[in-house]
Amino acid sequence: MIVWLRNIIIIILVLTLIYAALSFKARRQFKDKLTGDYEASDKSDSQEVFIAKGLNHYQRSYRPRLILTVYLIPLAVISLLIYLANHT
Repeated sequence: MIVWLRNIIIIILVLTLIYAALSFKARRQFKDKLTGDYEASDKSDSQEVFIAKGLNHYQRSYRPRLILTVYLIPLAVISLLIYLANHT
C-alpha cells in the first residue's frame, strides 16, 4: 500500500509539472497573440490595459479548463487499471 501511495504522489508531481508547463506556454502564446492584435488595432487603450483585458477573457475561456484534463485523464486511467486489476 505504501508503494502505491508513493507512486501516486510521484505521478501527481509529474502531472503538476506538465500542467504548469502547458499553462505557462499557452498563456505566453496568447499574450504574444494579443500583442500582435494590439499592434493591428486602433490603439484606443494602452497596451497593458488591452493585454490585461484579453488575458482576463482568456482565463474564462475553455482552453485553461482543457489543460486541466492533464490531471483527469491519467488519473482516471490509473483508477480504471487499479479497479480492473483488483476485480478481475
